[in-house]
Formats: sequence, structure tokens, C-alpha cells
Amino acid sequence: MMSSAPNRFLGPELLHGQVAVGRLAVHAAAGRGGGGLVVFTRRAVVGGRDRTGLWAVPHTGGGERPLTDGAWNDTLPRFSPDGTRLAFLRDGQPFVMDPAGGEAGRLAAFPHGARDLDWGPGGDWLAVVAEDEHAPEEHWGDGTGGTGGTDGDGGTGGTGGTGGTGGTGGTGGTDGDGGTGGTGGDGGQPTCRVLDRAGWRLDGEGLVLRRRHVHRVSLDGTVRRLTSGPVSHERPRVGPDGTVYVLAATGPDSDLAPRPQVHALTAHGIRQVTALPGGVVRHHVRADGTLTVIGRDAAEPRDADPPQAFHVDPVSGASERLLPQCANRWVGALGGESDLHDWWTEPDDCAEVTAVAHDGAVRPYDLLAGRPLTPPGATVASLARHGGLTVAVLVPPGAVTGPEVYALRSDCPPRRLTTTGSRWLRGLALPTVERTEAPGPAGPITVYLLHPPGAAPSTPLPTVVSLHGGPTGQWGPLPNIEALLLASAGYRVALPNPRGSTDRGSAWVDGLHGGWGRADADDVHAVVDHLEATGRSDAGRLGVCGLSYGGFLTQWLVATSDRFAAAVAENGVSNQLSAWANCDIGPAYAAESGMGDPLTDKGAARLWEASPLRLARAIRTPLLMLQAEDDLRCPASDNEQLFLALRSLRRTVRYVLYPESGHLYQGGGRFDRRLDRHRRVLDWFRTHLPLDSK
Repeated sequence: MMSSAPNRFLGPELLHGQVAVGRLAVHAAAGRGGGGLVVFTRRAVVGGRDRTGLWAVPHTGGGERPLTDGAWNDTLPRFSPDGTRLAFLRDGQPFVMDPAGGEAGRLAAFPHGARDLDWGPGGDWLAVVAEDEHAPEEHWGDGTGGTGGTDGDGGTGGTGGTGGTGGTGGTGGTDGDGGTGGTGGDGGQPTCRVLDRAGWRLDGEGLVLRRRHVHRVSLDGTVRRLTSGPVSHERPRVGPDGTVYVLAATGPDSDLAPRPQVHALTAHGIRQVTALPGGVVRHHVRADGTLTVIGRDAAEPRDADPPQAFHVDPVSGASERLLPQCANRWVGALGGESDLHDWWTEPDDCAEVTAVAHDGAVRPYDLLAGRPLTPPGATVASLARHGGLTVAVLVPPGAVTGPEVYALRSDCPPRRLTTTGSRWLRGLALPTVERTEAPGPAGPITVYLLHPPGAAPSTPLPTVVSLHGGPTGQWGPLPNIEALLLASAGYRVALPNPRGSTDRGSAWVDGLHGGWGRADADDVHAVVDHLEATGRSDAGRLGVCGLSYGGFLTQWLVATSDRFAAAVAENGVSNQLSAWANCDIGPAYAAESGMGDPLTDKGAARLWEASPLRLARAIRTPLLMLQAEDDLRCPASDNEQLFLALRSLRRTVRYVLYPESGHLYQGGGRFDRRLDRHRRVLDWFRTHLPLDSK
């Protein structure tokens, strides 16, 4: 009898078939017979390009089916209050359709697209966030674009607005906060941009000079602007009485230390609702009109101060902490570090359910009951609830697979509703995952080991140590695609959580505060020592790789040690001095992480001390440097310095730039670039850490 065991391994060429499930919406009265309907986003590769469509599955079970299908990207599904309509964004514009099927209709056309939306309580309008057409910081010279009419509400009118027509080259209007509205000039670009504040750029967005404001969009397409002025208003969430709650960061120094708060849009203006000292991450409105808020209550938050959940009365502002038993855990965490989840669609939670990072896993919690909804070890991304129905995109404990949609109840195991997210991995012999602990200078260090398919866990193999980003992140039981590819190729992959990781709580994070290149490097070396002492790995057959902070730590390890035969650093930080200003969140992040600033001799010395560039002469490990050209979190200018230093020293180094790509392009960037990146990582290790090396 022939064996039916899988005999194919995961390789880069199979990524063409990847499907990733992302955002969720659920309504208890929707679907055939009113048994409840779940709508989710599904990203797939079509003709070499990513396409995201909306799919539906009955909550009672049955096959999933596509709601939308075409050469576009549909995201952010939202059921109307009665469940008869579904709103979403198609390529950044608001659309509405019948969730039972049929064609979708566009409600409005915003010049720079919409960013978020939510239904009004009667189901006859939407609150939509969109960018202004012009930015007050942009100015045009005489005779090229002209100055348009005055927009009386203090900002660009956009669709349905009152902005006048500019001179030759485009339309616009003078914003009420002092900016010149017209467009024109060479290629429609302004003569100059005049900046008085930080925060004009954001990774994945580019320039964020155009203010974002809330508009009321009726189902007949009528657009009425609800907010204006020099401060952006984001994330509209509408209460049962029609009050729109938004996030806005106000104050004279909000550009340097953003602490967004929830504000209510009322007939009398905008009223601040929350006053969390560390700011609000996101908020939701409950059915009774009260709020659930994820935020930080430390006045000067450190990287070891995790976000928490609060129940807020929007009238009095009184708040109550939820999940007090998770005070030192990262509440509101979603998805973990695995790109098997769909990072593209920004997973979300809901007013009654969120997730908590713990021991490498991301576990859903019921905020009303104060208890978890799955056994330990699950990894959850999106969450949604309506009525008595709760759904999640998750991977159950112990599984190495693509996430699926599950129905959750506290009194029974999760019930799987879909198969589309994991089908592409069927028939493959996948690596196995082992959780272990290595003795470290400050206590045990959790390590997730990926063993190649069919390999004995005790057999010594060439080993790649993969370092997560953050550093306030964590590896868990669900690995990322890079680790799966390396292990499928024959490498053992070690995924450690050194000090600075969130898996052991805030005290473990605080162990790295201000000490990059010291506590973390000591812990990684302790992990490698343990792997060698237990016969899992051999000295001389070690590689190291990492992205973002993991890229920094990779650079640091090869600059301070010669134990690695090959290294791949992606979007790292080689010069902390220049990164302080070049990073889109540099000053605020440096303060929270305790890294310091270059405004004093002592601070500059500390930043330079933690810079791999300072030690470039000591680097002799073959180093592949991967860099997103449009990365604003860890910009190319930073890593060019290390590349040029190593090239000048005639070291083995290669620098690969990916155009039009942001910081996390490896999970959500253009498909051909993701594919090329994975192939280059494998080829680099195969060349400099061959599997048959002795």
C-alpha cells in the first residue's frame, strides 16, 4: 500500500498560493434564516498581485463564499445596525452592498481616498474619515497654481465642499487654518512645504500633511463635513444616539509626544472624553453607549508599560480598568509576529472582546466576563461580536497552519467556520515547533525551535537564530513564513525571546530598558550556548537574521562576535544618532525605550555606544542587508552608512533595496518583492551556511 504522508516541502514558489484571512464583521440577524452571518477579508495572489475580497460564511456553519471578486482591494467590512447592508472600502472609497449578494455601489469619491468608516444608528448614513484635498504646509508660487476660494469650515471642502477653483493646474481653496489651497506647478507639485512641527511623515503612509477629517455620508451620496481645522480626527465610532467618537491628539507638543484621546462630536463642537495620561490606542462604542478603550495610563510611558483595557462613561469621563489580572501584560495585542495573518488589513478587536499577549501566544478575552475564550496557546488576530455571537481569526494551540475564522464560546472549544486560509498548506510536510527554555543571566529564556520536516529534534543541524522586532514583541507557537521556509529547506530555526520581549510581562521588558546591545545580546548568546551544549547546534554552523530591532541586534551580534557564519539584517538600525531624527517616531520612541537623545553630550555618547556602525571594522561575517526604500521607521539612509563602511573595508556584504516599500513589506508589500526577499534570504544562507557544512 502506498503511503499517503505528505512529501512536499514549503518553498518560495508555493507562496503564490497563499491565502490570508484578515478583518471580520458579524451580525446575529444577517444570513439565511437570520442565524447570523460572518464576513471576512480574504487576500490571495492573482496574476502575481495581491487581491483582497470580501467573503461570507454562516455562523451556524456551511461553506464560505465570495461576496466580491475583482481587480480591486475590499477592506473594513461593517454591517449596518439591522444587518441588511454591508459597508466597506474598495480601493479606499466607501461602498455599500447587500450581504446576501449583488453589486456594490459607491457612495462618494474622496480625492485622496477614505481611511475608516462606521454606520450611523439608523443605518441611513456613515461616518467616514478622509484626507483633505490640500495641506496647509504646502504652498504654490505665483502664476503656477493660483489661490482658490476660501473654504469656510476651515479645511478643504472635498466632495460636496465649497472649495473654489484655483489657477491653471488644478482646483483648491484657501484653508481656514492658513494654508494655500490651489494645486499646480510642475506635475501638480507645490513650490514648497513649510514645516513648523514634527510628525509630518509616517511609515506606510509617507507624508501625512493633509489633515484627516470626519464626514457624514448619506446613502444617497450626500457628503457633509463634521470636523475641520489643523488637527486630524481618526477612527470614527458611532454611538446609539448618533454621537461620533474619534481619536485626536491635541496640545502644543502632540507632534513630539502624541497622546491621542477620544473626543465626542456634538452639536456644540468637539468635547474630549478620555484623559489617559499615556494616550489611547483605539476605542469602541458599546450597545449601551459607553466606551471600551485600549490605552496607557502612565503619564510618561516607558516601553515596559503595557496598554490596558478600560470601560469609560462618555458623559462623566469616569473609567474602570478591565482585566486587572493582566496588569503587566499587553492587552489589545493582535496577531503576534507571524505574517501568516493578514497584516495588510490591520486586524481589529471589538467593544466586548480583545486579546492579551501571554507566553508567546495571543489569547482572546471576554472583557465583560473577564476571562479567556480559548485554551492557552492560541494565536488570535481579528475579533468581532454582535449579540451573542463572537468570532475570531485564529490558529488553535499547537497548530502550524494558516489562520481561519472560528466561532468562540466560553463553554466549549473554538468551532472552525472556514477552510480557505489554510488550504494552501495542505499536503505539505511542515516543520514541527518545540517550546523550550534556555538558562539566561536574568532567568529562563523562552525559545521556539523549528525542526525541519522529518528531522529528529536532538540531531545537530546548521541553525539560524531569528530575532523578532520591537523589541516589545514576542515569538510564539505560530512561526512566520521566513522561519517556515528556512526550516523546510533543512535548517533548524531558533526563535528566542530575550529581555525586551513581551512574553514574560513588563518586568522582562524593563530588563532591556535603555540597554540595547547588552542584556539582549547576552541572552541571545546564552540561547546559542544552550543549543550547542544540548547538541542541537554546532559551533561554526550558526546563522542569524532579524528585521527592524531584530536587524539592529543582528548587526550588533556580528559586530561583537565571530560565532555566526552568515547573517541577514533587514531594515535595521546601524546608527542610533541619525535614527533618532530620521525615524518617523524617533524622539518619542527613544524616550519610551530609554535610549536617550543626542541633545546632550551624554545622550549622544549613549546612542553612539549602541550603534553597530561604531564597530563596523570588527564585522567579518558575510552580511546581507535588505532594505525597504520608503521605510520611514528604519530609513535606508541609516543602513547605507553601514553598507558603505563594510564595502570600504572590503567585507562580504550585499545591499538589496526594494522600491516603493515600507517597513513591514515582507508581510504586506508587493508580492514580487516579498517573493524575491524570501529567495534571497534562503540563497544567502545556502551560500554562506551550507547545509552540508561541518
